[in-house]
Amino acid sequence: MSGSPRNRWRDFHIISGPAADCRRQALALLAGQPALWIGGRPPQGMSGVAPRRLATYLGQDVDHLVFDALDGLDPDALAIAAGLVRGGGRFLLLTPEREHWGKQPESRFLRRLARLCSRHRPPPPSPCQAGKGDGPGKEQELVVQALHSTAHGHRNRPLVVVADRGRGKSSAFGMAAGRLLAGGLDNILVTAPRLSAVHTLFQHAARELPDASCTRSQLQLGDRHIRFMAVDKLLKDKPDARLLLVDEAAGIPLPMLEKLLEHYRRIAFSTTVHGYEGSGRGFSLRFARVLDECCPRWKRLEMHEPVRWAADDPLEAFIFRALLLDAEPGSAEHANPDNVEITTADRDELAGDDRLLGQLFGLLVDAHYRTTPTDLKHLLDASNLSIYLARAGSVIVGALLVATEGRLPTSLHGDVLAGRRRPKGQLLPTALAVHCGFPQALQMHWERIMRIAVHPRLQGRGIGSRLLARLQEDAARRGVDMLGASFGATPKLLDFWKDSGYAPVRLGQRREASSGSQAIIMLKPVSPDAEILQKQASAAFREQFPMQLAEPFRDLDPALVTRLLESPGGKQALNSHGKQALEAFAAGQRQYIDALGALHHLAVSAPHEHPVLVLKVLQGRSWQETAAILGLAGKKPVLKLLREVVRHWLEA
Repeated sequence: MSGSPRNRWRDFHIISGPAADCRRQALALLAGQPALWIGGRPPQGMSGVAPRRLATYLGQDVDHLVFDALDGLDPDALAIAAGLVRGGGRFLLLTPEREHWGKQPESRFLRRLARLCSRHRPPPPSPCQAGKGDGPGKEQELVVQALHSTAHGHRNRPLVVVADRGRGKSSAFGMAAGRLLAGGLDNILVTAPRLSAVHTLFQHAARELPDASCTRSQLQLGDRHIRFMAVDKLLKDKPDARLLLVDEAAGIPLPMLEKLLEHYRRIAFSTTVHGYEGSGRGFSLRFARVLDECCPRWKRLEMHEPVRWAADDPLEAFIFRALLLDAEPGSAEHANPDNVEITTADRDELAGDDRLLGQLFGLLVDAHYRTTPTDLKHLLDASNLSIYLARAGSVIVGALLVATEGRLPTSLHGDVLAGRRRPKGQLLPTALAVHCGFPQALQMHWERIMRIAVHPRLQGRGIGSRLLARLQEDAARRGVDMLGASFGATPKLLDFWKDSGYAPVRLGQRREASSGSQAIIMLKPVSPDAEILQKQASAAFREQFPMQLAEPFRDLDPALVTRLLESPGGKQALNSHGKQALEAFAAGQRQYIDALGALHHLAVSAPHEHPVLVLKVLQGRSWQETAAILGLAGKKPVLKLLREVVRHWLEA
């Protein structure tokens, strides 16, 4: 393959028909050249990979690729595959006959894709763009210069580099790291969602340092090094670093990035805007707000010019349209929230109207941390899904996605309760029955709110609440027993759901990979039987949660703990003996350990009085850890503060 990849388009062909004919045409186009074969059975002599394993190739590139969709199509794998082929290479998409694709079995997603495929024409000869050699592009050199300033200039001025795939941001990070190390900077740390994501970064750093010794995760030059460390280990160990580079930052939960910002004063982030995870733009909006608050002099650089293929590449354009990678919410500049109409969506209409579908998917991408091309397929095809839309004229300004669950066959109940079966798509009734101990949940008709999104310009104007109210009305007519939601718990989200009448019944011990927060289940009853179940489950949670704080939830945010301990039913009054214990403690006449029972009662009843009640009394953190979080000098100041909080509560 001659010529620089950045001067050439990819040669993109769609081959449709019987499987044998498609494979024969693909091999003829390849003319004996090796190719990476995705899906199906690769021909003899060609390397193949299953679609589910393709993410391990991120950050790498190939000359030619065949994507075999004859027996099924994985949307995420298609998006990843399109970014692997370098300019001048060939991308062949094999599909069944288009007139039958998506009809047996029925799939709106595939029918829409077949329609787009039928309009595709093979690209004209690749352009030859003069003046573009194989060296770094102008935008890459700007990133390298900016990273030099981050490493040597003022502290607390993070750099954020955003770009679509193929723009060379990872290679620019690698070039900068190599040059900085060569210039004497030591101890550069690199992190990313996975080690494979930094392959390109280390490859380009090594090119700058031909005398360095290299492994997959470290580059060593004398006593100086560039070293990869997984983000969870980085946050646990907090090693020193002269510079921290965070590649593909949108794949790391935002709370983790906030903690990195708290500890590292010289840090740079790169992220994909329209990537296969579909989360870059929504991430950028949220992360910008965090940076504005903690590091107001941060810098943002955007990269637009491709370096792995030529501009206006036909394959990139097709993939963006087919998978809506660049979907944007509609313009709500003139929308009046008082004139919003709530309707249910016709998914056949959505599949046939790219403008409407793009608005909806763009809204979901902006509102949620991680939205993938597979989510687009589920949006159009999931049989148990209902969609509510809030429309201001022709613009979608809000959306609610609801899945039907529950009423499991009685024959399954025993296996579910014994932990032998976990029926797919039955998150809420299974959790209530197995984890919370309410087997009657398996007999009920549930609907789970999977996603709720409101246009950024109109948030806080009651549109989300109106969507939930409409769902409540329709659920009653449909004979639904219980509505529920499971999401990464934050104080703000808890307030929204509690204001809408939902009560917490379970907090998961593990943090979600996408949000970095524990998943909370919140319920709202529709039928009388569900009202009884919700009250029982909510009471059980309020009783058990304070006991869990010293173990699985020891590191939970005190603000979140306070929200979860708030109870509409009031608290049991402190008896006279407990009150005497608190009075003696406040006066300095009783030690902490001897008043702990009464202090625990107070902390459960009034956690909002001060975070010290949550941190020390409920979560059982050490005096030193509590002092560090509260910005105090040690045990004595914490103990003094705790006595003051108790004294204030007694006086009030």
